Parts: sequence; structure tokens; C-alpha cells
Amino acid sequence: MSRRVFVSFRYSDGHKYKDKLDRIFDVSTKIINCSETVNRSHLSEESIKRYLYNKLNNTSVTVIIITPEAVNYQKNIWTGTYDDWIYDEVKYSLDDRVGNKTNGLIAVYTEEAEALLMKVTANGRKTIQRFNNLVYENMMNIKPQYKLCKEEGVFDSRWDSYCSLVSWDDFLSNYGKYIDDAVKKRDIIDHYKIKKRM
Repeated sequence: MSRRVFVSFRYSDGHKYKDKLDRIFDVSTKIINCSETVNRSHLSEESIKRYLYNKLNNTSVTVIIITPEAVNYQKNIWTGTYDDWIYDEVKYSLDDRVGNKTNGLIAVYTEEAEALLMKVTANGRKTIQRFNNLVYENMMNIKPQYKLCKEEGVFDSRWDSYCSLVSWDDFLSNYGKYIDDAVKKRDIIDHYKIKKRM
């Protein structure tokens, strides 16, 4: 069965990755690419919401490309609110919408962003560093009774986070599996503590 996917990305350093995903998804029989390319800078908040709800309608998964510029959200220095298209896209992906439930999420990080997201501990384990993003807020968020990895502070990378964090190369090598996993987690969303706003 084909999956309808929306791709969120920061244009400044992510458009080449988005273009590559477009080329891959456009020839795939497993993916229907529902991403957009409209400049929304002139639209009001309410218009952006309506526009994104329309674009996200009937999609099941949002893929967020995490480049260095997309790790932390941009804030309006005067109001203290987020003035960030990726934030809007992820925020509205997490909403239950008329005719469409919350999307599954996959955060695909580029090689350039890895050092901003992860560090290696003394025992050789990779740990995720806190970053200012709804992606992070929806990782390691499985409810305790459903946690696959029972070790305290250690999470199963595939199932213990509603939003999977996947390297670019791993995602490209098996994007169908990651998208199917995101749909399965969407179907058991009540197993996760979802944060929809920051």
C-alpha cells in the first residue's frame, strides 16, 4: 500500500536533501509525495494553518530533514514566539485534523547535523543531546508500561520514540521500513506521551 508523505525542511541548507527525496519518492510505488514548495512568508498565521491542514490532509507520515539550520527553531526576538515554518509543519502534523489523524514522524538527520544532535559517552554509547525542537520533545516518550528497552535511561531506537531519529544514509537505504514503522506507531499513539506545542 502506498503511503502519503509530507517532507519538512529548512530551505537554506536542506533544499538539496529535499530535492533528492523528491526524486526518490517520485519514482517509488510505495510513496505518494505530498510535500509543498509555496512561499508562505506573506500569509497570516490562520492562512498558514488552513494551508498546511489542506496539504497534510490524508497524509500519514511527516519526514523532517534535520540539517544544522533545522536543529533549533527560530524565535521572534520581540514576541518570544516561534517564527519557524518547520515548527508549524511539525505542530500541525501532530494535530488531529478533520478527516485525518496525527501523522507519524521521522526525523532524518544529515551528516553535518550529527554533532549537534548526538555525543558519544565514555562507554561508547551514542546519546541524544537536548535540542529545541518538537522532534526532540517526541523522542524517548514511550509510556513506561510499553517501553521495549527496560534498562533505565536507555531507549529502543526503533520503538521507544514516537519520532524516530534516523541518519540520512540509513533512511535512504530503507525508507519504506521507517515509513511503515511510523505508521504503526501512529496506530498505537496512545502508547506515547505526545507533545504538540512548545
